[in-house]
Amino acid sequence: MTALLSVPRSRSIVEFPPGVAMPSFGRGADSQIIAQRLKSMRTLMSGAVGNLAAIQDTTATKPEIGEQLTAKLGSFKRLTATVAMHLDAGWRATLFSALDRLLDPNDWDPEFRLPTEQSFSTFLRMIIYLHPTKRPGLGLSPNGHFLAAWSRANDRIVIECIGNDEVRWVLSRTLDGERESGAGKVLLHRMPDVTAAYDPELLFQNGDKVLA
Repeated sequence: MTALLSVPRSRSIVEFPPGVAMPSFGRGADSQIIAQRLKSMRTLMSGAVGNLAAIQDTTATKPEIGEQLTAKLGSFKRLTATVAMHLDAGWRATLFSALDRLLDPNDWDPEFRLPTEQSFSTFLRMIIYLHPTKRPGLGLSPNGHFLAAWSRANDRIVIECIGNDEVRWVLSRTLDGERESGAGKVLLHRMPDVTAAYDPELLFQNGDKVLA
């Protein structure tokens, strides 16, 4: 996977620099992990983060795709600024750089739908709630949804942020020498529970920089 800072195409799944170990999504979560999840949930329900759940799509009506993409880019950066206190400053700068590439008019595929504010808001809330300390890759699906991906060796999870806290996930892991995969569509607060059987914590850890 190409490093984020050198990605030449706008819609590629790109990998942020890895972060330090995150709280486990696996079996046998201890009280510290439970406390972190409860804290994250309280954060999602209050203040600017809580307001992200009700974000409305502000797709521009102007025919020029460049103007529409510029308007979307500004909207996504403003949304990020409302929850800036929950994200590391360096990661915000890297995220903005990724958005610049994803919404570059010179590299835009006209077959793609414009990304939505609902999808990006769900992406931000997912990061704050799951609090992974390894940064995800970021991409766009043809239907305008933001994609977040984490990988390690041949293991991988991709999460599609649909909107209104709904996500679609696809995961592939090797467990005890056997290749296993799973997929589903849930509200983001259910992600730790529905992926626990796949022991995905290794996908989110073993790095050198935290998100917040």
